[in-house]
Amino acid sequence: MRFETFVALRYLAASRRRAHVALVAAFSIVGLAVGVAALVVSLALLSGFQDRIRRQMMDRSAHLRVSPARGSRLADADRVRAVLAGLPGSSDPAPLIEGRGWACDAAGTAAVPVRYRNVTNLRDQASGPAARITTSLSTRLHAGPGESIRMIASRMRLSPIGPIPVAVEARVADVQRMGTLERGAEVEVSEATARLLSGIAQGAAAYEARLRDPLHASVAARSAQVALGEGYRVETWRELNAPLAFALRLEKAVIFVTVALVILVAALNIVSNIALTVVEKKRDLGVFTAMGAAPGSLERIYLTLGGIIGLGGTAAGVAFGVGLSVVLDRFRLVPLPADVYLMSHVPFAVHPGEVAAVAAFALATALLAAVLPARSAARLAPGEAIRLSR
Repeated sequence: MRFETFVALRYLAASRRRAHVALVAAFSIVGLAVGVAALVVSLALLSGFQDRIRRQMMDRSAHLRVSPARGSRLADADRVRAVLAGLPGSSDPAPLIEGRGWACDAAGTAAVPVRYRNVTNLRDQASGPAARITTSLSTRLHAGPGESIRMIASRMRLSPIGPIPVAVEARVADVQRMGTLERGAEVEVSEATARLLSGIAQGAAAYEARLRDPLHASVAARSAQVALGEGYRVETWRELNAPLAFALRLEKAVIFVTVALVILVAALNIVSNIALTVVEKKRDLGVFTAMGAAPGSLERIYLTLGGIIGLGGTAAGVAFGVGLSVVLDRFRLVPLPADVYLMSHVPFAVHPGEVAAVAAFALATALLAAVLPARSAARLAPGEAIRLSR
């Protein structure tokens, strides 16, 4: 064991004889542990919600989307489909047909501007086109499953009485609930209905594909970009939801900075504890210097002392924070109204990388807090130390 570590441990053990020194040391460790635990639990809470949102992104967004770099229509839609179908893990590339129009109830008493798009998991019935609408649109149109709505496109067609808007009457097949952060079409229809409303008989504005593993979307996007060339733009589900992803990262950064202030406050206790120890051990400093200890060695004693306090507080805080997060998530101890938040309890997700970042930040803060009193101890002259300690 090194000389500096031995002396630092002896100081911690000897501090029990002096109640005020032991009390300040205990406050330093407990304060740091509370700050670390609060930060770990806060990040686990955010990660739990954000993981749910990301899973919804992957479930309800296309994993890959190919659109033209210029213009509004793919130049060679069949080639794009073939490239997407040939990617490893890709399944059923489909054209994207979307547009804007209006939706009204069967009686025509309410009209709402909507965005429509085609989906592959919706089939028209023998009685006519089918549609899937959101709960908000269902409320505004007073239309539920089995009832009819009228879709009016923003384009016109010629008739014996002049131009009239293209309209389709569809039966509501399902009403889906969407979160407040999700971006999706208010009305989902079949490809044939979407082509009729948009007027795109052939081709598509874009092609979308889903992957067996959405986390490998970036690799698949690079492969598709190389195969298609510069005339096409390939986007992953992360890029399609870039504003939301940025908001999630910003939220986590703000929470980290805010809660980390508790750790900074605990660092002030570490400064006071080590400074108090320096005052109490002035005679020892003089003796060590007279015996040949270098100033750097004296400084390392108190840096080691700060590191031991920081390590103890960080370890206790990480253990308590991770344990509390796991228990809260496993036993679902924080319930939520499922009809409001789309989940029955508050989720907690512990990410090892985030825990490591919190531990590293806490340890670095504890060491930085010990620098000032350690340097003051190193600058103390031997004679002055012995004289002041009488």
